[in-house]
Amino acid sequence: MTTEFTMILFVLVGLIIGFVAGRSTSRAGDAAKLHKELTKTRKEFEQYKRDVQDHFIGFSGLMEQLDAQYQRLSQHMTEQSEKLTNSQTIYSIQPDVPAEEKEPAAPATEGVHQPKDYSGEPSGLLSDHKSS
Repeated sequence: MTTEFTMILFVLVGLIIGFVAGRSTSRAGDAAKLHKELTKTRKEFEQYKRDVQDHFIGFSGLMEQLDAQYQRLSQHMTEQSEKLTNSQTIYSIQPDVPAEEKEPAAPATEGVHQPKDYSGEPSGLLSDHKSS
């Protein structure tokens, strides 16, 4: 009976040792797996940061080009506006027009009167007469 008891005791001790060893190795494996995932995630994040930085550098360059093009366009429009609205240029286009016609005409204010009211009696909403 003591041999059977010793054998059962050895089996139980072996099971306990196996269980503890299995748990510790699985935790070490989990820790290694988590460490590997963490390293991978950090590398992906660093790549993402580089991609965002490259994007903003490229965007900044494009905005500088756009600004330069806009300044060129604005300068061109200003020069052409001055050139095309120059009074000498306008007069040189119309050489046969007399000088009196080249001057802008004064606005005609004579003969401008308010329209007359031709109705006989006041009517409508603003009349003093109330209809029933």
